[in-house]
Amino acid sequence: MRNRNSRKPRPKLSQKQANEVTKFREKIKQSKKEEPKRLGEHLQAFNDAVIAIVMTIIVLEIKPPLYEANYKSFLTDIFIFLIAFFILADFWYDLHKMFSPLIFKPNKIVVIFDIFLLADLSLLPVMTKWIMGEDTGFAVMNFGIVFLIAQILKILISYFGFKYVMENSKMVEIFITRGAIWKAIFILMLNILLIVLAFYIPRLAMISYIVIPIISFFFTPEDTRII
Repeated sequence: MRNRNSRKPRPKLSQKQANEVTKFREKIKQSKKEEPKRLGEHLQAFNDAVIAIVMTIIVLEIKPPLYEANYKSFLTDIFIFLIAFFILADFWYDLHKMFSPLIFKPNKIVVIFDIFLLADLSLLPVMTKWIMGEDTGFAVMNFGIVFLIAQILKILISYFGFKYVMENSKMVEIFITRGAIWKAIFILMLNILLIVLAFYIPRLAMISYIVIPIISFFFTPEDTRII
């Protein structure tokens, strides 16, 4: 009785077929080497698309003033929109600065945190609409919590993205500087302070949120915009 586990011997390949198999294997190896780079490019494109959509959704939340009496509320909504817009623009710029020159080979952990960051930023239109409807302390606090979570996720993306690079390079000081660490601590503490302030003076807290992207974008040296 024939053994079921027995296998037929592989047919002998010709020299031409063997060369084709070798070339195919080399293509697979080369594709695997280039895959992380392509993933980084696709992730950047995904970030651009999601953030652009979120910005568009926020501006659609502004209601036109049907009567002159509503014009003041209309201007207030525009100001709130600009705060959320500049916050998103700063996140977009920071992600661009991280992925383009540094996180050129993102791993799965970076992808997971990046997706969570985009999901968190996608909540900003809801939070912005809430504040436009009623600028209460609870509404501004929830806006601040979403913003704080986004800042933490951005730091995690930086840390795990650079950790992979640092394992393959001894030039650690290029990637994480003291200025970048102090910047991250300052931004997080400022976020927490504004959340507490929102409980007492919601309007002042909301206006103060415009300070964070301004500090991050205009008053931070390029070599410390890493975290």
